[in-house]
Amino acid sequence: MVLPVLLNPSRLARPVAMMSGGRRKEPSGMDALRREKMAIAEHGGYGFEPTHGGTSFESMVQAFTAGYGVFGAQPLKDDRKFAWAADLRRTEALTVLHSVYQSSWTIRTLDESPQHLAFFMPHTGSFRLSIGKRTVESGAGHFLMANNHEVGDRVVQGGPHRSDVLFLDWKVVKRVLASLVEKPLSESFDLDPLLDRATQSGQLIGNLLQTIVQGMRGAGPLLSSPLAAAAMSETLAHLVIRFGRHRFSDHLEKKKVSLIAPWHVRRAIDYMHANIAEPLTMTMVADDVGVSLRALQTGFKAFRGTSPAGYLRTIRLQAAREQLRDPTNQQSVREICAIWGFAHAGRFSIIYRSTFGESPRDTRLRAERLR
Repeated sequence: MVLPVLLNPSRLARPVAMMSGGRRKEPSGMDALRREKMAIAEHGGYGFEPTHGGTSFESMVQAFTAGYGVFGAQPLKDDRKFAWAADLRRTEALTVLHSVYQSSWTIRTLDESPQHLAFFMPHTGSFRLSIGKRTVESGAGHFLMANNHEVGDRVVQGGPHRSDVLFLDWKVVKRVLASLVEKPLSESFDLDPLLDRATQSGQLIGNLLQTIVQGMRGAGPLLSSPLAAAAMSETLAHLVIRFGRHRFSDHLEKKKVSLIAPWHVRRAIDYMHANIAEPLTMTMVADDVGVSLRALQTGFKAFRGTSPAGYLRTIRLQAAREQLRDPTNQQSVREICAIWGFAHAGRFSIIYRSTFGESPRDTRLRAERLR
């Protein structure tokens, strides 16, 4: 069965040993660490200094849960003989996992799992994942990428299996998508998970992935440079949206949206996101950026295909949807509508339905069923 796990930092990488008679006991202190390192060495020597390691499946699940978040997991063989080691590093928007496993296992996303765009890059062994009725595998010359909440089980295959996995916070993808295509991300991104390293798209995305992975491994420079890490996370999201295949690809082709807008457009976008709940006017935005209102309108029309006011309305519409989808939010549809600057509830409902394919009340009712 699938092993659900809950976030508990105090359980980080605690190894589990077997006593005679099948009872488990917890080794402690330096003795436990030495036993783990000896066991890892006996299973082939992983060639890097791990931040986490162990000799049982349970110790791996506990370490990854504490280091990142909850998930479901299941070994495909006897977990008592499950040797593993990993270098797990995090920034605000990026998590990189360099790891080796001696046995195959499966991963399943839970409702509580952090949402991210995952990139699976095997060195030995492979990954296999299911999306609806489709099953894809990362064979030679390919890697996989997917939103963890849009896929089924992922299988980590091979013994030994060595790979790099990079997790990009999904909020970064949503923010970049909104800035590029002026359409809020609703239910599914429908991203094609298989990327060929030999194609131009595969080379562009793959080269940046390797740069990020190397920059965060060990005591990599990205770990001590939050601004650089944030810039790379934004760039990675841009490349995936521009060069991956997904439900918005045709829209990008038709609009011919520029990858990099002029500085004043980008600064205006940042200002709008930072002050999204404030009673902004476009004159206020132009004044903060330091350009004329006409220059701001021309820039948005040329590089975002909409007006500055239209862009602000779009990101506020998405913010309203996030609140409507939150089962813990007790505010009424009318109250949420007012919070985000939509004075007329009926007009808000029309715009909302045309954007998301359902009424605000339908969204709220579905969220209430999750309480």
